[in-house]
Amino acid sequence: SNLTKIEKTIVNDFLDKELIKERYKNYKDFEIIVIEEALKKTKPLADYEFNYKYKNSWGSSIKEWIIDSLQIKKIKNQLKNEDVYHWKVSDFKNIKINLINHKQFREKIKSKQKMFNKGGFVIFLSKPLIIDNNNALISFDFLNCNYLCNGINHSTVLMRKINNKWVENGYYEDGVFN
Repeated sequence: SNLTKIEKTIVNDFLDKELIKERYKNYKDFEIIVIEEALKKTKPLADYEFNYKYKNSWGSSIKEWIIDSLQIKKIKNQLKNEDVYHWKVSDFKNIKINLINHKQFREKIKSKQKMFNKGGFVIFLSKPLIIDNNNALISFDFLNCNYLCNGINHSTVLMRKINNKWVENGYYEDGVFN
């Protein structure tokens, strides 16, 4: 299957804004690799749910909750039989990427085989979970890889449509901190 026009816009608007941040400046010359198998939409939902459940116990900075526990449960049921989406190079419009499937990626890491000449920036990315016309959740995990891989950043982002552009509007951590 293919991404819808809205899903493709969300993904590209997210990457356009995220990859120009200061924390990634040391990786600007690295080869960008996207893991072919997208993280399932249950990933951003799980991160959102974790934050929603524990919002009062650890002082979450999220000020707005777009769905409640009943809606979370309903969406979980809808996603029970979700298929894995396979990214295509054509899904990414403003960055040059290469794809590698997850199994090949794991094998390269196990063998300690050098994967990149100058270094690699590896992206695990979920297909956007569209909540409504103006809100979507997307999860990501960015790694710095050569022989070994080190996490740079991972999170779930609330993307909100403002003035016909999808912009970051909040982060939901998964409870696992590097």
